[in-house]
Amino acid sequence: MSIDLDQLRTDFTNTPLDEADREEALHLLLGQRRDGDADLLRHLLAEETAAHREGWGLSETMVLAALLLAECGREEDVWTLWEAKNASFDTMAGLDGFLLFPAGIAGTTAHVIASEQHPERAELMTYMSEYLEYEKLTDEDIRSHIAGLRSHYVS
Repeated sequence: MSIDLDQLRTDFTNTPLDEADREEALHLLLGQRRDGDADLLRHLLAEETAAHREGWGLSETMVLAALLLAECGREEDVWTLWEAKNASFDTMAGLDGFLLFPAGIAGTTAHVIASEQHPERAELMTYMSEYLEYEKLTDEDIRSHIAGLRSHYVS
């Protein structure tokens, strides 16, 4: 299937996509991502997450989906990214923790703290705290890591 990105943007929930289709769509979005693509990227990452729950390993497609969603910079996407990281042992180990700060450290952390009713709140807060303590990251470090990961896919 050759992906029509404009059509996919308007009808992604009704468009069946296999692994190869998702990979093609994500590579197109790598070069043509728009501000309004967050819903599509959230959907693609959810599809990758579901596929990774059933298998083993970590595909580059999963990492690319997480990267592109994190680049959108929306604090609420931390939950979709956390779900992806928790899909399996391999995704927990392979998806970088810096992707869990899509709105920067302060913005994302404040969102998680404010999400008192979210069932994963305590686990995510613990992970974020331990990750930041270990890595000693700043927002600039996170931006640099994201840029480095992006350059891996662009080259």
